[in-house]
Amino acid sequence: MLLRLLCGGLLSAAVSLSFVSAHADKPQRIVSMSVCGDQYVLGMVKPERIAALSEDAHNPQISLQYEKAQGIATTRGSAEEILLLKPDLVIANRWRGAKTVEILRQSGIEILMLSLPVTFEEIEAETRLVGKAVGEKAKAEMLLNRLRQTTRPRDEKETGPRAAYFMPGGYSAGQNTFVETVLHAAGYRNLASDLGLQGWSSLSLEQLVLEAPDVLVMSFFNRSGYSLSTRLREHSAMKKLMENTPTIDVPEKYWACGGWFLFEAIDYLKRQKV
Repeated sequence: MLLRLLCGGLLSAAVSLSFVSAHADKPQRIVSMSVCGDQYVLGMVKPERIAALSEDAHNPQISLQYEKAQGIATTRGSAEEILLLKPDLVIANRWRGAKTVEILRQSGIEILMLSLPVTFEEIEAETRLVGKAVGEKAKAEMLLNRLRQTTRPRDEKETGPRAAYFMPGGYSAGQNTFVETVLHAAGYRNLASDLGLQGWSSLSLEQLVLEAPDVLVMSFFNRSGYSLSTRLREHSAMKKLMENTPTIDVPEKYWACGGWFLFEAIDYLKRQKV
C-alpha cells in the first residue's frame, strides 16, 4: 500500500512538473498596447492568457477580431495601469507610448516591439517573431498560410487597373507602404507609386482628377463622421470623379496596419476588381 501511494505521488508530481514545463516558455499574462498587437495576440493566444488588449480592441470599425476580444479587459496604455496587471509580456510598437515602454522596461517587464512591416517578407518575419514570443510558433505559421493563399507573384511589367488610394486629409500611399503591397497582390497598379510618391504622402484633389485613375480605393472616411479631414469627399470635384470612376470603400479594419491579417484587404479588393 505504501509503495502504491509513493508511486501515485511520484506520478502526480511528474505530471505537474510536465505541465509547468510545457507552459514555462509561454507568457501567461500578455498585454497588447495597440490594435495591431491585438490582432496578433487574438490570432495566436487563448483568452485566458491575455491580461489586456488596447482600448481599440472592441471597436468593430478598426479591430478585425473585435468579436474575439469581447470579455477581455482593455487598457488605455498608461504605465501605472499596465503595471497593476502584472504582465509577463507587453507587446508595444515604435510609434506610440515610448515613455510607458521605458517605465515598463525599467520595471523588468519583457517588451516585444512591433515594427511597421511593408513587404510580405517583413510581415512573415514579424509574425514569426510574435509567435516565438508568445510561445505559439505553429499558430503563427497557420496565420501566414492564410496570407500566402491570397498573394501572387509580382510582375513588374503587369498592366492592371491603375488604382488611386485616397484617405482623409488628401493622403495616399506610395512606394514602401503595405497599402501598395496589398494593391499589387490584388492585381492593381498604384497611382501614387507611378507618380513617384514615397511612403505616406499627400495627393491633391486636383492631381487626382487630372490623373483620372481607373479605380478609387477609399478608407478611413467614416471613422468619426464628418470632419475637416473627411470633407474632401464631399467636394464637388471629388463627387464628380466618384460618379465617373469605380470606387471601392475598403473597411479600415482590414488594413489598419501591416500584418498577417492583410489577406482580408487583398480578398476584398479582388472581389471588387474592376
